[in-house]
Amino acid sequence: MCSWCWGFSPILDAIVQRYQRLVPIHMMLGGLRPGNTKPFDADKRAYILHHWRAVYERTRQPFNFTFRMPSDFTYDTEPPSRAVKVVRQLVPTLEFVYLKAVQEAFYVKNRDVTCGIVLREIAESLEVDPVQFSELFQDPQIKNETWGEFAQAREWGVDGFPTILGRHSMGRSILMHGYQDLDQLTPIIDSWLTCGNEIST
Repeated sequence: MCSWCWGFSPILDAIVQRYQRLVPIHMMLGGLRPGNTKPFDADKRAYILHHWRAVYERTRQPFNFTFRMPSDFTYDTEPPSRAVKVVRQLVPTLEFVYLKAVQEAFYVKNRDVTCGIVLREIAESLEVDPVQFSELFQDPQIKNETWGEFAQAREWGVDGFPTILGRHSMGRSILMHGYQDLDQLTPIIDSWLTCGNEIST
């Protein structure tokens, strides 16, 4: 749930399409602002919109620059990350699709994706069982696992988003740290795949 990850979304789609038959591709939840409790004041809104415009200029991904969230909105990225984890467990084939739908809901449709009801509605729109979704979303174990995934990402050297890791039996390497265009990225991945066997994004 970072603006550059939304900008990277079409490239992520292309990577999955190009490499999914060649190598396992796994999503790792990084947790940009998990647990944030500070509401957005005018300065924070101006700051985030500045970044959104930079992403738009580079990627041409759509954004709703009005950003009309309520005054008590807090940009806590843990709930949407947890929701992705829930969908991963219920319908693994929809994990990337759901992530993209949540990003679009926030950046384009101006929906509050820190809200469990909104996250459930997005899941239901993809034909994920809403009752099962709600039950898992409220499960303390799922929440703990989500935080554990954030910690693992940091342990593996992820300190910015988006990041792509290559993994093989000898360890991990960061293939991309920060946004890159597809034509810059594919030679790096192709080179890694001569010796690696997994991609995490």
